[in-house]
Amino acid sequence: MSSWLVALVCLLWSMGAKETSPRWETKLKTAGLSSFERGPGSLWTIQQGILFLTPEKILLYQVNRTVEQAKLAPRGSTGGAGNFFLNIRVLNAQDGKAVHALDLTTTAGISSVLRTHDGAFLVRSGTALYRYSPDFQQTASKNLPIERTAPWEDWKIQVSPSGERAVLLHEQVFSRAELLADDTVLHDGRAKVEVQVLDADTLETLNSFRLEHTLAFWAPAGDALFSSNPTHSYGDGQVGRLDFSGAWSPVNREFTKDSNSCRRGLAAIDQERLIAFGCGDFTVLATSGKALFSVKDLESEFKSAAAGGEALVVRRDRFFVERGGAGGGVLMTRPYSLEVYDLEKYKHRMSIPVHSDQVAYAVSERGELAVVEGDTLRVFATEK
Repeated sequence: MSSWLVALVCLLWSMGAKETSPRWETKLKTAGLSSFERGPGSLWTIQQGILFLTPEKILLYQVNRTVEQAKLAPRGSTGGAGNFFLNIRVLNAQDGKAVHALDLTTTAGISSVLRTHDGAFLVRSGTALYRYSPDFQQTASKNLPIERTAPWEDWKIQVSPSGERAVLLHEQVFSRAELLADDTVLHDGRAKVEVQVLDADTLETLNSFRLEHTLAFWAPAGDALFSSNPTHSYGDGQVGRLDFSGAWSPVNREFTKDSNSCRRGLAAIDQERLIAFGCGDFTVLATSGKALFSVKDLESEFKSAAAGGEALVVRRDRFFVERGGAGGGVLMTRPYSLEVYDLEKYKHRMSIPVHSDQVAYAVSERGELAVVEGDTLRVFATEK
C-alpha cells in the first residue's frame, strides 16, 4: 500500500476515533452501583436506567438486592418487604462527581425513574408512584393497585415531552393477540386497559378513559397520545392520535403490520414530532402524520430512540443467523451501534459502537449523550 494511502487511512481512522471519543467516563462502582450487564436472571436485574434531570445533572438508577434476607414484616407502601432497594444516584454532568443519593425500598418487579421538568422527577417503586422536587424532596404520591384478576397485569408510565403530564396505562390482559407465521391473526387478544392522564407535579388525575385492547405502541405528545390502532392488540400498520377522551383517528397508514418476529415502536421527540422504529427502518413523523425523515437498512433493526436539543439517537441492532442442527438457522439480532442524527438538518452526525443488550442511554436538552454499557458511564458531545 502506498504511503499516501496509508496516511489517508490513518487520518480517516483518527477522525472517526475523535468523533466517538467520550468527553469523560467513569466506572459505576464509584457511584455505588453494579454493572448494568448482570446476565439473564430475574426481572429485578434489568430494572435500571439513565436520564438527564437537567443539562447539568445525570441520574442513574438500579434495583439491587440486600445481602441478607429481611426479617418478616408488613409490606410498605411500595409493596416491598425490605429485600430490594431502588438505588438512585445523581452525578454532575460535567465531570461525573456525586451530587445526591437516594435508596428506596421496592419490589422484585418493575421500578423506574422518569424526568418531568426543571429537575423534578417521578419514581415508580413497586406499587407506588412518587414525585420528587428538584431538591430531592418527596412532594406527592399515588398508589398503583394490582387487582390480580387477569393472568398479566402491569402499570405502564410515560411522561410528555413538556414534562407537565404523566400518562399511566393500567393493563389487565386476559388473552394476548396471536399471529401465525404468515401474519394471519388467529386471536385479537382481550384486555381491560384504564388510561389515566395525571398532572406530573401533583399526580392528580386530569382525564381517564378505558380501552378493550392493549396498545402495541404509544407515546404522549402535545395534548394527546399517539398510538397503534386501539381496536387491535397488535400494530396494524397505522399510527393515530388518541385524544384524552379516548377518541382515536389515524394520521399515518404507511407502515407494515406487526409480525411475530418484528414489532414497531414509537417515541416522542418533542411536542410536535415522533419517531417510529422497527425492522429495517425508522421514520421521523410530524404529529400530523407527515413523514419528515427516514432511514432504511434491511440488515438492521432499530430498537429504541431518544432525543434532546437538536440530537436524535437511535439504537441499531444487526441481523445475523444463529446456526442450528441439520443445517438450519434462526434469524437473530445483536447490538451494533447508537446512531446520532441532527434534528435540524436531518443529517447523520456520528456512530458509537455498542455490544451489550442492556445498554442504556439518554440525551440532554443540549444534545449531550450519556451511555451506560457494562460497568462504565460515558458522556459524549454530539455537536460538531
